[in-house]
Amino acid sequence: MKKILTILTSVAFLLSASIFAHDHDGHGKNAMAGDHFKKMDTNSDNKVSKEEWQKFHEGFFTELDKDADGSVTLEEMKAARMEKREEKKEAMKEKVKEAKQKKGEKKKKTSE
Repeated sequence: MKKILTILTSVAFLLSASIFAHDHDGHGKNAMAGDHFKKMDTNSDNKVSKEEWQKFHEGFFTELDKDADGSVTLEEMKAARMEKREEKKEAMKEKVKEAKQKKGEKKKKTSE
């Protein structure tokens, strides 16, 4: 009985681990890497040259360096992160608002 229970537990664990590890249609960490790659690959040759890499990261550094003193502090990094979070929240609120509007329009059309 112990062997069967151990085997079933192992199988259940492996199945759940493989499901969560799978990158479902580009969602998750791999999607973010793909987005960064596309942004860096400015000539769309599916390669990132050293120059493209440096240009992308230089722009990112400049964006973080709010006081333009040539260095980035931990506070500047935290502020940039919070700013991005707020932008994402606002974008999500807009999507929800649009979805509700579409749903309302759909209900109107079906009731007519």
